[in-house]
Amino acid sequence: MKVAIIGGTGYVGLITGLGLALHGHDIICMDTDTRKIAALNNRELPIYEDGLAELLKEATDRNKVFFTNCLQTAVNKSEIIMIAVGTPESTNGETDLSHLIQALKLVANLMDSYRTIVIKSTVPVGTCDLARTIIKDNLKNRFIPFDIVSNPEFLREGNAVRDFLNPDRIVIGVDNPESAVIMKELYQTFKVPIVLTDTRSAEMVKYACNAYLATRISFINEIAEISEKVNADIHAILESMKLDKRIGGLYLNPGPGFGGPCLTKDLKSLISFASKAKAELPLFKAVLERNEVQINNIIKFVISELKDIRGQKITVLGLSFKAGTNDTRNSPALHLLEKLIDPKIRIHVYDPVVKSIEEPLNSRVSFSKSIEEAVRNTDCLIVMTEWPEFKELDLETVYHLMRNPLIVDTRNIFPYNKALSLGFRYKGIGIGIGIACADNSNGTLKNII
Repeated sequence: MKVAIIGGTGYVGLITGLGLALHGHDIICMDTDTRKIAALNNRELPIYEDGLAELLKEATDRNKVFFTNCLQTAVNKSEIIMIAVGTPESTNGETDLSHLIQALKLVANLMDSYRTIVIKSTVPVGTCDLARTIIKDNLKNRFIPFDIVSNPEFLREGNAVRDFLNPDRIVIGVDNPESAVIMKELYQTFKVPIVLTDTRSAEMVKYACNAYLATRISFINEIAEISEKVNADIHAILESMKLDKRIGGLYLNPGPGFGGPCLTKDLKSLISFASKAKAELPLFKAVLERNEVQINNIIKFVISELKDIRGQKITVLGLSFKAGTNDTRNSPALHLLEKLIDPKIRIHVYDPVVKSIEEPLNSRVSFSKSIEEAVRNTDCLIVMTEWPEFKELDLETVYHLMRNPLIVDTRNIFPYNKALSLGFRYKGIGIGIGIACADNSNGTLKNII
């Protein structure tokens, strides 16, 4: 099928377009950012994501994807128009739909025959109804037929390519049987369950999933804090919890709190439009509040351990909000830096893919070219992202490079009994400083009877 992706150079748009191209569809990725379009036509990626370079090569080698900044070309040469523009958080927590509304108006003005218009962007419940009105009001010929479809994405950054190519399910929200047939044809090569529902239910699915995942993260971080206070080992607790089939292990690892472009934004949006619908959401408000506690706890601990912070060097490993991506939007690492920045402290950072961040932070930290450079003569090492190369660090070498052997491991990636034996003051999440655990590999119980 012929599919246009509006907003086709972003995370969702680009991965969706290249993924559909791999499934044999003819894809036009359209975006107003001429720089990104030029880069993609030169086979250069505007973002970093595991597996995306290989996906781009395969799609372009098959001649199944075309990149353009011409909206008319995208509309005229497609049967399906997918809109994957950004829907950022506004100042009051609501979702900013301005980019989506503008895209809908422009698409409607260029339509000359039936199109299936698919909204991939995460939007509040009822947006498809709004989109239908916008299209009707902006058609040059009001008799041109069209359908609006909700087709939410469930891509985890760092794993987004694999998530698209091997999804758990595909959710399609339609209000017309004709568009259901078209969407089933689009996804017929995906051998996974297809959930067919109405547009409002499909819009709600994404919020329900993200709210649940955020709740799990805040829940386990709260359990981890209790564990620290009573000298329990969070890893032993987790191992037992994960064996319970009702619970499982995904999104149940303690850490610096959830970040990225989705969970916080979607929770705030959910709370906002739920309030307008006169629904009270005390649980989800508490989930957001708990998430703020994580960074504050880390800051308090570092200050208490260093005591006099004047002239101290602090090293932060990892800037992206998770491994496998260069996305720093709402990254816990950046929230940490914002609260840690002080003229009295020297802050050095290292990330394998993120080499700059937005001002004013960028000019207030020192970027190291290597882990060794970042760690040398540091007084406190804070691990914020679980990059594989951090997990492979030789702790004995790190110990000898540091001036003050203090590690704050917010991802619990190091074998902390080994860290203790080497002489580190080691602090994980859910592990009190200096607390030995049952096993040398992050407390995982090897023998389950």
